[in-house]
Amino acid sequence: MSEAILALFALYGLPGVFLILAAGQVGVPLPTSILLMSVGALLADGDLSPATTFGFALAGAVAGDQTGYAVARFGGRGLIDRVAKGAAAQKGFAKAEQFSRKWGGTGVFFSRWLVSPLGPWINLTSGLARYPWGKFLLWDVAGEAIWIAGYLAIGYGFSRSIAGIAELVANLGWFIGAAALTALLGYLLWRAAHRNHARQQKVSIADQTG
Repeated sequence: MSEAILALFALYGLPGVFLILAAGQVGVPLPTSILLMSVGALLADGDLSPATTFGFALAGAVAGDQTGYAVARFGGRGLIDRVAKGAAAQKGFAKAEQFSRKWGGTGVFFSRWLVSPLGPWINLTSGLARYPWGKFLLWDVAGEAIWIAGYLAIGYGFSRSIAGIAELVANLGWFIGAAALTALLGYLLWRAAHRNHARQQKVSIADQTG
């Protein structure tokens, strides 16, 4: 699969990157991260313009996300159930619904780069929930920009060992996302506990002075 995707990129260039990323964000299982790292390696060789490359990649990813959002918003749950058949699809959709309820708009942002396997499902749940399109677009662009810049940078920095980096990321992608999400949740819980403790101290001081 990876060889075919890279061959498509070699044949069509940056428009091919646009199409591949758009399809990947719709939900087609494509090695988009490996593609971005490979493109990043070409940036290191000076074969491509960084700004133009980033623009094509961002436009493709966002176009795919917006397509999923629009399909769900205007097609409804019935259309999703007809398209997303099978236990794996239903499981992914259920995870995305739970993630969306918990994180709201920031969930769109995190699902672009931190827990990217949920991204296509989050697009659908956001559309079904009629999450405001303007906010969805804002979080979408911000998250995709981080994802694309990060993988282009990896490819750029490790251009001589891109195959090894691609294999490592493919094997550890979910683990890294889960570890990062766990760290984030831990920080949020710590901050909430700290704020609660500070409020209790203020109440205690107010009671003593009153």
